[in-house]
Amino acid sequence: MRTGDVLVIGLGVFGAAAAQALAERGARVLAVDAHGPTHRFGSSHGETRIFRRAYWEGTDYLPLLERAHERWTDLEAAYGDTLLMRTGGVFVGAESSGVVDLSRQTAETGGIAHEVWNAEQLNGRFPWFGVGADMKALYEPGAYTVLANRARLAMIDEAVRRGASIRFGEEVVDLRSAAGGVTVRLRSGGTLSCDAVVVATGPWMKGPLAPSTARHLSPMRVPVYWFRADPKLGTEGFPAFLYESADGQVVYGVPEWGEGGREVKIGFHNRQQTPGDPTDLARREVSPQEREEMARMVARIFTGVQPEAPRARYCYYTLTPDGSFIIDRSPADPRIVHTSACSGHGFKFAPAVGECAAALALGEPAPVDLAPFAGDRFGAGAAGDR
Repeated sequence: MRTGDVLVIGLGVFGAAAAQALAERGARVLAVDAHGPTHRFGSSHGETRIFRRAYWEGTDYLPLLERAHERWTDLEAAYGDTLLMRTGGVFVGAESSGVVDLSRQTAETGGIAHEVWNAEQLNGRFPWFGVGADMKALYEPGAYTVLANRARLAMIDEAVRRGASIRFGEEVVDLRSAAGGVTVRLRSGGTLSCDAVVVATGPWMKGPLAPSTARHLSPMRVPVYWFRADPKLGTEGFPAFLYESADGQVVYGVPEWGEGGREVKIGFHNRQQTPGDPTDLARREVSPQEREEMARMVARIFTGVQPEAPRARYCYYTLTPDGSFIIDRSPADPRIVHTSACSGHGFKFAPAVGECAAALALGEPAPVDLAPFAGDRFGAGAAGDR
């Protein structure tokens, strides 16, 4: 069955953004996902994510961040309701911490408004915090919290409005290059063909659809926790945050939209990661040991957040060796585009990543330089896409 110009495989946030961007360009798009529209098996579900531009991970991300910010703002305007909570962001660390100094370097390079505070200034401005005098912070007033589920579904709505076809519950089990395009086989028995394919399957990228990329990926199961704010403080005005301890543990958090606005979502960024397969449903409960470790960290950072988490569940990080992204054409067939492997910090980039994937699939120049995200930066290997 001929599907049209481009098939998008996976409707997490990267796939949804790619479908939207392709439809905006007038391409005939079919996007499929093996699960339902709000499943919790991958990396894109949940209420909230952080958007920040004072990016301690480096200035290579600035062009993608700027374009993503523009497209997030445009998406919210098209949606006609709140997608972005203007919370600001505060990034905290010890004097030796890279979170603060590297965030400041990126802010200065990118002309991003920011302030550097000592611990007393931080604790006074945001009374939930109770960090020690050895800590400092960078405040980015322009950072915000993305309403994740709502924003991803808004992308899908926008793609459909512009002519894309969407199918949930449709799993792709094989992908092959052919003389006239790319052919995929569905578990249901059907076969689809198209001019190009965008593979955006998150932790499932480790599977058989993209072997040249899969060998560089490590899907990790990571717990996420929800904590209640002190009832006297609530969460009105609570900022998105990062916190790096003196021994290098990084914690992130955002105020949560749901549960009556009383909770804060918090998790480790670089701890409590265990190899995991998203198809394995056996381990669904976060362990008491993981909960206790997180509770100790929350008590260390906050005086206005209760350290017992009423809720916790697993999400997935799909890590590359350098913790960055892969946004590239397949080395075996330029008609196949790989756009996944968020490495735990990719959601904020999704509108720009989707736009880049659309450009690559249509044979157009990408809107930003993608050299830092090339798939071959890890070296050549024996595997190749079909």
